Amino acid sequence: MMVGLIVLAALVGVVTSPWARGVLARHRRLRAERAGVAARSEQMGDYCATVSRRLGGGDTLLQALRSAAGSGPMSAPLGRVTAEHERGVTLSRAVHRWAAHEQTSEAALLSTAVALASDRVGARPQLFDHVAATVRARADVAAEARVHAAQARASVWVVAALPWTVGLFLLAEGGAAARVLTSTPLGWICAGVAAVLELVGITWMRWLVARSLR
Repeated sequence: MMVGLIVLAALVGVVTSPWARGVLARHRRLRAERAGVAARSEQMGDYCATVSRRLGGGDTLLQALRSAAGSGPMSAPLGRVTAEHERGVTLSRAVHRWAAHEQTSEAALLSTAVALASDRVGARPQLFDHVAATVRARADVAAEARVHAAQARASVWVVAALPWTVGLFLLAEGGAAARVLTSTPLGWICAGVAAVLELVGITWMRWLVARSLR
C-alpha cells in the first residue's frame, strides 16, 4: 500500500512539474503552428486572387499583400514580413524567409511570385492569378487523393480482418482445424506467424498509402 502511494505521488509530481508543463506548452504551440500552416495553405488560392485584384486596383505590392491578408491566417506572417521590410530587408527576401520556415509548396509559390514581382517583371496581377490557379488545381488533386486514400485504408482493414474472421469461424465450428490451432505447437506457431505477417502487411500497406499522399 505504501509503495503504491509513493509511486502515485511520484507520478503526480512528474505530471505537475515545470518540465511537464513546458512539454505540454511546446506541444500546444506546435499544434497551433501546424493548424496555422494548414489554414494558410488551404486559403492561399483565395489570398493570391485577392492580391491580384488589389494590384489591379492600383495598390503597391506590399499594400496588396497586407490588404489581402486582412485579419485572416496570413495576417501574422505578413506582419512579420512588413516588420523585416521596414528594417531594410527586401520584400522578396522577407517573404522567402517566411516560406522557408513554412515549408509548404503554397508558400514557395507565393514567395516565387513576390520575388518575380518585386525584383524582375514588376507587380503584375497575372503572376498571382497563375499562383491562385495552380494552388486551387493542386488542392483539387489533393482532395481527390485523400478520398482514394481513405478508400485504400478501409480496404487495408478489410483485408487484414479477413484471415482472423476465417480463423474465428473455424474455432467456433470446432473440428480438427480448431484442435490443431489451439492445442498443438504447430497451431501456436501458425497463429504467431500469422500475427507477425498481419502486422507487417498492415504496416506496409499503410506506408504505401501515406507515401502516395506526399
